[in-house]
Amino acid sequence: MSNGVNLPNVWGAGQLMAFSGIDGHTDWSQPFVLHTDREPGSFIIRLPVEVHFAFTRLEKLRFRMILGDTIEADTAKGPFLAAFLDHHALIGQAPAGSSLIVGGQTVKSKPVRLAQHEKLEVYAVAKGRRWAVIVGDGKPSAQRIGQVLTADLDQVIHDRAAYVRGVCVPKGLTPEQTRLLLKAVSVMKVNVEAPCGKISRRWTTPDRWPHRHMWLWDSAFHTLGMVHVDPEMAKDAVLAMLEQTRPDGFLPHMIFAKGDDSEITQPPLLGWAVLTVLDKTADLEFARQCLPHLQRYLEWDRVNRDKNNNGIPEWYIEGNALCRSGESGLDNSSRFDRAVLLDAPDFAAWFCHDYQCLAAIADRLGEKGLKRSAAANAQRIAKAVNKLLWSDDHGMYMDRDFDGNFVDVKAVSGFMPLFANIAPPARAKSLRDHLANPSTFGTAFPIPSISLDSGTFCKDMWRGPTWINCNYMVCLGLQRNGFAREAARLKKTMLDRLAFWYEKEGCLFEFYDSLDVTSPRDLDRKQRLSLGYGMAPISDYHWTAALTAALLMDK
Repeated sequence: MSNGVNLPNVWGAGQLMAFSGIDGHTDWSQPFVLHTDREPGSFIIRLPVEVHFAFTRLEKLRFRMILGDTIEADTAKGPFLAAFLDHHALIGQAPAGSSLIVGGQTVKSKPVRLAQHEKLEVYAVAKGRRWAVIVGDGKPSAQRIGQVLTADLDQVIHDRAAYVRGVCVPKGLTPEQTRLLLKAVSVMKVNVEAPCGKISRRWTTPDRWPHRHMWLWDSAFHTLGMVHVDPEMAKDAVLAMLEQTRPDGFLPHMIFAKGDDSEITQPPLLGWAVLTVLDKTADLEFARQCLPHLQRYLEWDRVNRDKNNNGIPEWYIEGNALCRSGESGLDNSSRFDRAVLLDAPDFAAWFCHDYQCLAAIADRLGEKGLKRSAAANAQRIAKAVNKLLWSDDHGMYMDRDFDGNFVDVKAVSGFMPLFANIAPPARAKSLRDHLANPSTFGTAFPIPSISLDSGTFCKDMWRGPTWINCNYMVCLGLQRNGFAREAARLKKTMLDRLAFWYEKEGCLFEFYDSLDVTSPRDLDRKQRLSLGYGMAPISDYHWTAALTAALLMDK
C-alpha cells in the first residue's frame, strides 16, 4: 500500500542531506552535502567546506517529515520548509519573524558568501520568507538567485518525497516499524550518486560524507536492500562496482569517480548480491552482464590471497596500528593486533559462499562447466575450513596463523561458516549456543564484534560494538541451519533496537553499543576518544539502512 503517514519526523544531529542521483544529475567533483545539527533548524554544511547555519525564532517546531532531501515542519507562525532544488541549491521557507543566521550575520536579499574551497563558493540569500543556500563556481548570477527563490517549493517537496512516499509498505508493520523503514529508504536514496567520471551508471556511497567514494562490500549490502525498493537501482549499484574489475580480475575496495583507486580489495560478496537480484527479478541478461566480472574477481582472490596454499584465504595486513586490515572490512579488530597473515574464517566462508552463488548463477544461465568448477571451489574451501579453522577449546571457528596456532580472540567472524551453511550440525549448535551465552556473545544488543571474554572487548568500532551487516549474515545463517526461532529472535532484537535508537537520535548509525547502554553517536572509533582526534561513528550509514529495509521487507 502507498504510505501517507508515519513518515520519518525525528530531528537529531547528523542526519545526512544531499540531492540524490535518483532524482537527477549529481556532480561528485562539486559536492554539496550537509548534516542536521543538534538544535532543530540548524545545519552543518560538510562539503565543499564546513559551514554552520541556523534559523532564529523557530518556536515549537512540529516536524511532519525529515528526509534526506526535504524537511517539513509546522510552527505557530507558519511552516518551516527545506528541500534540494537540484545538486547545488537547498531552498526553503522560514516562518514569519525567523531569520537565516551565519556566523552571527543575518542573511538578507544580498547574497552572502559563507565559504570558499578551491573553485567552489558557498552563498546564502534570503528574500521575505524564502531562503536558499547555493554552491557553485563563484557568486550566483541574479538569474540563478531568482530561479531558486521563485521555484515552486511545494512541487519540489512533493517531487523529492515521492520516492519515499511510494514505498510499498508490507502489511503487519507497526507505525514505528513503518517509520523506521521509510527512514531507511530515505537514507538509501540520499546515498545515490549519478554517473561520474569512470563510473558510467548510478552508484552508491556508504555515506556522502565522509565516505564519498564507491566501496566494494558496501555496494553489495546496498544492493540487498535496494532490490526490495527499486530493482533497477539495485542492478546499477552492483554493476557499477563489478564494472571496475581490472583485466587481471583485481577489484579495488574503494573506487574514486575521478582519480586512482585503492590497491587492496574487500570481502567477496558481489556474487551474493547478483544472485539476490536475479532471484527477485529473474533478469537473466543482468546476470549475464555480471558473470564475467564475477569469474575474474573470484579467480583473482583464489590466486592472490592464499599465501600458504592450504585452500583458505588470508586478508592483507597493513602497517597502520589503528587499521591492521582494511581489506577485511573489520579494520581494527583485535584479531589482527599481531599484524601477521592469518587463515581467516570470515574470508573463507564469504569466498565459499560467493562460489556457491556463482554456481547458482551459472546454472540459471546454462553454463554447466562453470557451475561445476564454481561448486568444486566452494566444496574445496568448505573442507579446508572444517579441517583447519575449528577450535574445540573455543567452540567456534577461529583465525589461525601460519605456525598453526589459533588466535585467542573469539570474533563475529567465527559465525560466518553458518552463513555459508558449511558447519556440521554439532558445530552449528555450538555457534548457536554462543549467541545465548552472556559470557561471550549473548549481549543486550547482539552480536558483539568481539566476545565479552576476549580480553580486548571495548566500545571501539570492530573491538566490541554490534554491526548490522554481520548480524544480517548470521541471521541468514541461523535460518539456513534450522535455527528459525533463534533467527527470528535476533531479527526482532535488531529491529527493536534500531527503532529505539532512531526514535531517540534521529539517525541510523554505522555501529551500535552491543551492551545497549551508550548512544551510538558517543561510541569510540579507532581510539578517537583516547587519541583526541578522528571522527565519531558515521550517522545515516547506508548499509545499516539497506539491511534494515531488507529485514523489514523480506518475507
